[in-house]
Amino acid sequence: MEAATSKPQFIGERIDVEAGSFDAGLMERGEPGVPRSFRWRHERFGVVRITDRRRQLGEDRGDRYVRRHVYDVETSDGLRMTLHFERNPSDRSRRKAWWLYTLTLPEPVIVTQRVALRRWTYADRDAFLRMVQDPQVMAHVHDFEPMSDRQAREALDATIARYEIGYGDWAVVEPQHGDILGEAGLTPLPDAATEITWMFFGQHWGKGYAREVASAVQRYAFETLHLARIVARVRAENDRSAKVAEAIGMRLARRFKDDRGEEMLEYACARPAAG
Repeated sequence: MEAATSKPQFIGERIDVEAGSFDAGLMERGEPGVPRSFRWRHERFGVVRITDRRRQLGEDRGDRYVRRHVYDVETSDGLRMTLHFERNPSDRSRRKAWWLYTLTLPEPVIVTQRVALRRWTYADRDAFLRMVQDPQVMAHVHDFEPMSDRQAREALDATIARYEIGYGDWAVVEPQHGDILGEAGLTPLPDAATEITWMFFGQHWGKGYAREVASAVQRYAFETLHLARIVARVRAENDRSAKVAEAIGMRLARRFKDDRGEEMLEYACARPAAG
C-alpha cells in the first residue's frame, strides 16, 4: 500500500528565510546558499541536509543563463522539500526570492490493511491541534481535557523531538487521501516502561481502527524494536480502550491512582518467546 502522503505535493509558495541562516560555503561557490532555517505558513523549519541540487537555465536573445537554483532538502521534522531560488524571475517586477516548490511527507513507519502510520511534522500543525483540542478525543487521555494552544504547540514539539530514540507517537493516516484519523504509537514513560497508545477522532470510533492499529504497533514493538514488554494505561471508565487492550492479548496487571487521583488500569504484555 503506497500512502498518498508519501508523494510530492505541489506548493508553489514563497518562504521567509531567517537572517544569517544561509550556507556560506555554497555562497562562496557562486550559488545563493541554501537557508538552514526558514518560515512557511507561520511554522519554522530547519534544513538538516541537501540531497540533490540542480540548475534550471533560461535563454534571452540567444544567451543562456541560470534562472533558478533548485535544491532537494530534508528538514529536522522529517519532511522532504524542493526549494528553489529565482535568480532571474521571469516576471521582472518580482524581486529575487526563495520558494517552496514541493513537499513530501515522511514515509509510513507501519502499514496496516486500511491505514498507515507516519511521523508527525510541523506541516501537520492544524490537524494536530484539531485532535488535541477535541473534547471527545481527549476525554480519557493526558489530562482528560482539551489542550490549550500553548500546550498543543509544546506537545507537537515534544512528539517530534522524541523520534530521536527511534519510535514515538505517529499520525494515523488514510492512505488514499492523506486524511489524519488519529494517533497511535509507543511512548517511553518516566518509570522506564514503554506505553502503547491510540486515540482517534470520534467519527472513526466503532470501525475497528483502534484494534487494527494497536495490534500493528504491538507487533512493531516486539518484532522490530525488540522491546521486552509494553503496557497500556487506561482510565478505569474507558471501556472502549480496555476492550482494545484485551483484544490484542494484553492482561490487567494492576490498578492504581495517578497523580490526579484518577483510577487507572495498567494492562501489560511481554514479547513472545522465540521459537
